Amino acid sequence: MWIRNQFSVSPNSIRATLRLPIYQSFLLLTALTVYSLVSLSFATHYNVLAQNQSQSERQGEVQQQEQQRQPNILGSNIYQTQTIVLGKNVKNLVIVIPNEGHEDPTQTKGMRVINQPYIPQNAVVNVGTTVAWLNADAGHRHTVALVDDSTKNIVFNSGRFDNYNASKSFTFNNTGTFAYSGPSYDRAFPNYKMNGTITVVNQPLATVFNTTADAASPSTTKPGGSANPDTVGTLMVPSSLLDKTVSDLKSQGFAIDNQYPFMSLRGGGSAAGGDKQQVLLVLTSSGKNLNQVTSALAQVAATLPYK
Repeated sequence: MWIRNQFSVSPNSIRATLRLPIYQSFLLLTALTVYSLVSLSFATHYNVLAQNQSQSERQGEVQQQEQQRQPNILGSNIYQTQTIVLGKNVKNLVIVIPNEGHEDPTQTKGMRVINQPYIPQNAVVNVGTTVAWLNADAGHRHTVALVDDSTKNIVFNSGRFDNYNASKSFTFNNTGTFAYSGPSYDRAFPNYKMNGTITVVNQPLATVFNTTADAASPSTTKPGGSANPDTVGTLMVPSSLLDKTVSDLKSQGFAIDNQYPFMSLRGGGSAAGGDKQQVLLVLTSSGKNLNQVTSALAQVAATLPYK
């Protein structure tokens, strides 16, 4: 519009032109008209390009949001992105505090085993999902405070819970983004805090489970495995104890949806850190309440050789 107003043929330019000889007036009027038409065409083309670019950006944002909400419970994704995305058919999530998860990862003393203070550190869940935190950090008590980002108010505080115990649970009945954190545990690094996020959405999609393919197998359905899991959890296990731990989990009613091997950030080999090679297990369960799930998972976690 600015271009059109700036270069359109005005009454003053026409009157000035009429004072010139006819052939010069004709040439000048023609030039002014052409220039005005070209300018108008350019302005129209610019507006169309701007509208197309704006529409393309909006489509890109929508596609990005859809990708972010696409259910994904693969261990590889949880490890690499520190995020899990749950579908509308998952009702419960157990977030594990891994051994040495309280250690500041920027320090060189190499205490960390896995690359996140919580497994998963970030979660995208459907409205109505209930979450509990399981403390698998040997020898350390933990607390979790949950803050609604929209109001900055604390909406949940777990209080202290010991290792191999679970926090009280919290059900997310409203959409929004929530930050959760635990206090500093190292006096040498008082500014470090364990942090995570939970994003609650109206999830239209369902999680597709790998365990459903083995639903007919007694090893995955006894006693809590199902073709329709309603609970998802995780656990970090030294690879040397993988077979035993998987057997123990199945005896407690869990199915192993998938697993992801990774190298311990500590370098491994020590009693405290376990093996160099670790495995991230993604677990499913069905038909149990969250207290039953966390109690069963705690029994297995307590057998692991972390100190």
